[in-house]
Amino acid sequence: MRRGDRRAYHVPMVLLERTPALGSAADYLRAATAGNGRLVFVGGEAGVGKTSFVDQVVAAAGSAVHVARGACDGSTTPPPLGPLREMLPVLPVGIWPEDAERADVFLRLGEALGRPGTPYLLVIEDAHWADDATLDLLRHLARRVHRLRALVLVTFRSEEMVGSHPLRLLFGDVTAASGVRRIDLNPLSPDGVRELLAEGADQQTDQQTDQQADPLDADQLHRVTGGNPFFVTEVIAAGAVAVPRSVRDAVLSRTARLSAPARQVLDLVALAGPRCELALVEDLAPELATSLDEALAHGVVVLTGETVMFRHELARLTVLDEIPALGRRAHHRDVLTWLETHDGEPSRMAFHAEAAGQAEAARTHALLAAGRAAALGSHTEAGEQYRRALRHSGSASVADVAELQGRLSFELYVTGRMTEALEAQREALAGWTELAQTERVGRSQRWMSRLTWFSGHTARAWEYATLATATLEGSGGVEEAMAASNRAQLGMLAFDLDTTRHWAGRALSLVEGRTDRAAEEVRVHALNNLGAVEIDSGDAAAGWKLLDDSLRRSQAADLHEHAARAFTNLAAQGVALHDHARAGAYLALGAKYCQDRDLDAWGLYMRGQQALNRLDQGGSAEAVLIAEAVLRSPRVSGVSRIIPLMALAQAHARMGDAPYAETLTEVVDLAYGTGETQRIGPAGAASAEIAWLEGDGGAAELAAQRAWVVVDTVTSPWTRGLVAPWLRDADAAAAADSLAPPYRAEALREWNEAADLWEALGSRYAAGLAWARSGTREGLARAAMRFDELGAGAASARVAALARARGWSTPRGRRATTRAHPQGLTRREAEVADLLVEGLTNGAIADRLVLSSRTVEHHVAAVMAKLDVTSRHAVRDALAPG
Repeated sequence: MRRGDRRAYHVPMVLLERTPALGSAADYLRAATAGNGRLVFVGGEAGVGKTSFVDQVVAAAGSAVHVARGACDGSTTPPPLGPLREMLPVLPVGIWPEDAERADVFLRLGEALGRPGTPYLLVIEDAHWADDATLDLLRHLARRVHRLRALVLVTFRSEEMVGSHPLRLLFGDVTAASGVRRIDLNPLSPDGVRELLAEGADQQTDQQTDQQADPLDADQLHRVTGGNPFFVTEVIAAGAVAVPRSVRDAVLSRTARLSAPARQVLDLVALAGPRCELALVEDLAPELATSLDEALAHGVVVLTGETVMFRHELARLTVLDEIPALGRRAHHRDVLTWLETHDGEPSRMAFHAEAAGQAEAARTHALLAAGRAAALGSHTEAGEQYRRALRHSGSASVADVAELQGRLSFELYVTGRMTEALEAQREALAGWTELAQTERVGRSQRWMSRLTWFSGHTARAWEYATLATATLEGSGGVEEAMAASNRAQLGMLAFDLDTTRHWAGRALSLVEGRTDRAAEEVRVHALNNLGAVEIDSGDAAAGWKLLDDSLRRSQAADLHEHAARAFTNLAAQGVALHDHARAGAYLALGAKYCQDRDLDAWGLYMRGQQALNRLDQGGSAEAVLIAEAVLRSPRVSGVSRIIPLMALAQAHARMGDAPYAETLTEVVDLAYGTGETQRIGPAGAASAEIAWLEGDGGAAELAAQRAWVVVDTVTSPWTRGLVAPWLRDADAAAAADSLAPPYRAEALREWNEAADLWEALGSRYAAGLAWARSGTREGLARAAMRFDELGAGAASARVAALARARGWSTPRGRRATTRAHPQGLTRREAEVADLLVEGLTNGAIADRLVLSSRTVEHHVAAVMAKLDVTSRHAVRDALAPG
């Protein structure tokens, strides 16, 4: 029987105990039809029935939606965006033009899913095997799906979600997104197993009356299988008279009932991968093709369109394990030959070539697969393919191996595996050195500088940077220019104005007059370094212009990461200089730019700066919410944790509303671990301030002295200013002339002038702190009023203690926002109280005000405390009109 005559066989499976989950899916589909899309993660153990559940959702939707399905591949290093490739025939034309960049593809898909008309039901199965690009696609959709006319169902195995599994990291990134939901499918109960067993007995009565005199014991079957529907149905389908010890025994018992030709076909299908082309079976085993119908009829495999699949991956792996090694190798050779003549996916061909022992083919296909994966942002997969190519490079030249090691190093670098990236780059450097390839040697040395800096070895980074510029000196190309800009970046990070100016100028002169993309990348990199250091230690007005120029050029050339870096430095400099308006503008623009392009590393860093910006303006509670959101992300790097942790520790210390000691300890350890002044200075200042709040002036001086050893080596007036005012009077005064104006006034103990300068900048807490540190009666009174207004309870208590020690009383003023409310509620508390009067639950209030549930709980508790009531009904009685 040829493929035109073959029908899709399957064994009917009763979908038990899934009514609530199916009802939720139906609700989500109705919301998506109305333009309020959902992305739903459907989880459960292997065999629990995730695919059957999705099939039921698809069947219930009928013709009301366009259905597009794709699956992730776990048998080989997966091709990038494999599920999306499978969906393309159903999706609108033009989503993936040839050579389109990944970001463009994602944006086109989102635009298509948002159009009026029939909504889409997208299914992505086995996301625990997803490649990096597919995970990024899910992240992209999760953040926007609430505006789309689409329901996206994503299945995954819950037992895979351990440790730092990439999908678990994705969950951390998108759980709070408004359109994301999760459905967990549990194993069957004993009653469910009993019902499934009864259903199977009814279907098999005619065939098994003579074979099975006594029915299986349902309770024992539940105990052995754990209620896993696949395990249960395999036992039933195998016609077992007793419960087998494992699902493996059940699968093999079932396949043993097939004829020898049918078992041979199963071997080929199992080895070809999770999805085997029907044409492959017919071409490679034409004499056995008709036996496929036998396997289909018995439900061991199913036919979907032109693809043959096992009913479950567990069954395929069981059959695969039974294939003898020599037979397996021959099958791999045959499959490879077929794929090579049918334009197969490079990653799949690389897998079969390696398994077939064909080194040259494995290397060739792996290189092509790696290039495609890297271009689409699947950097983990690209790295694995480069490793595969290296395993089969025995006959390759030294130059080819060095090139491969360099490419592998980059993929390891962008996926955060710095130790391995360093080792690969070291191998590349050795190869290019052996060949005396000067330009390649210099390039590898520059990369060694970058990688050692990321690994926390700043001195070694300088050594490699010096080697790179020396090696490339006089070559006059882009490599020499980028090596110079790398030295400029190290200078900028060290607040070394002269070094940064020299090497940035050198880099810019080397690409002067060139308009190609490589030269423009050097230019924006150098301008960024130069702009940041000028703001820190040189001509601030010129620095802002240089950074703006770097940003403008980066955006015009679609150099996304360089643009994100420019946004980050612009915002961070604004925060450091207490230029809150400028910082806020760049933080808003930069956050949107990074979110649109899924540049999470930069976006998270800027969110940390946003927390610090709000903290400096006195918004401690808001700073806490922002910082906590950043720190919840599993993708935030160690360096990016420092600022939000610091903001969190200072905010809690100022408000006195939560423990902060462990947080401060982590900040200090991380900051000093980097060895960088830009992180040590703020950490030292935070430690000193918190010690002062605790009433320990000696500890404050010690924290400042420790930081000053490092900070005193740089000229940045704002960074020096963070620490110097906390030193002893004489030491602070000696440093005063090198500090920014408000810090200079503090160092000279001119507290009223300092407070006025902070007020002019909009740094209201800093102004209050200056008044408090003055120790005068008027200063303490003004500080108490300010700290009360800002909700800085611990700071206010510290001021009161200082006043009492001098025999003075200190006035306490309510916050400005509370004075306008008769019961003393803040604006936000009044909003919450109004909704309590309406009878809304905490969850409904959170949705209405776009707050977290925990924040609403805090506000409700505050409202009850201020109204002196103990129930929500009493709040309504106290505030209801009349």
